[in-house]
Amino acid sequence: MRLKPSGTRALLNLIFAVLMTVLCLPPVACAAEIRIGGTGNALGTMRLLGEAFTRQHPETSIVILDSIGTSGALKALPKGSIEIGLSSRQVSEDESRSGLTTLEYARSPTVFAVNKKSKVLSITLEQIADLYSGKLTSWPDGTKIRPVLRQPGDDNTRQVKRLSAEIEQALAVAEKREGMNYASTDQEAADKLESTPGSIGVTTLALIRSENRNLRPLAIGGAEPSPENMNSGRYPMIKAFYFVLPKEPTPAVMEFVSFVRSPQGRKILEQNGHSIP
Repeated sequence: MRLKPSGTRALLNLIFAVLMTVLCLPPVACAAEIRIGGTGNALGTMRLLGEAFTRQHPETSIVILDSIGTSGALKALPKGSIEIGLSSRQVSEDESRSGLTTLEYARSPTVFAVNKKSKVLSITLEQIADLYSGKLTSWPDGTKIRPVLRQPGDDNTRQVKRLSAEIEQALAVAEKREGMNYASTDQEAADKLESTPGSIGVTTLALIRSENRNLRPLAIGGAEPSPENMNSGRYPMIKAFYFVLPKEPTPAVMEFVSFVRSPQGRKILEQNGHSIP
């Protein structure tokens, strides 16, 4: 039996549809998308890792969301809004009951930073306490000191409070001072540190390097904020970075996690101020 032209086209379309289903042609038809979100300190490096990964795996799209914080990631992941969360802490016992797991992939020094135009290179614990309390008001060149603060429950703030009892008390004073400059996200804090004359605030070496920020991390008590000094214990503040994964991560997600832990992924992390645990 001879098919009419219209019947032939219909048959060919059917065969093509079957081939697309079986062979997943063209590649776009079966492209995977991995949405990643969480702590702002991790986003810059994660973008670099995502770009490197997609060069090897063009069938997978890596989407890095703007900062939603650790808490935002832990809320978004169970809802399926993201495939990978980025956290600065391990999940709690309650959070783990929903099937979430954490995997530490890197660490970076948490740092006090100033604009690169500043001539300040180092700071002491006593000076940190004094600038928060208001006893120290000007830099050596006469520029007014303008601290950039984060919320009391922010991980950076908790780390700073642990430096000394005097600093913890001074931060409590600073939070009650009028006219203090606050930032709600890691990126906003970096923006304000770059744009506000005389500012000083807390960020990470990873954020500064991966986002090519116009900021200088300060030595604390003479100890440079390097991964080497952090690992040896000479430098006092450490930011740990964790992947937060759902109960059943997709093969594409696990392939990306494996890439981050590969020699190429480790090199990108190390070039951007991280050490590998």
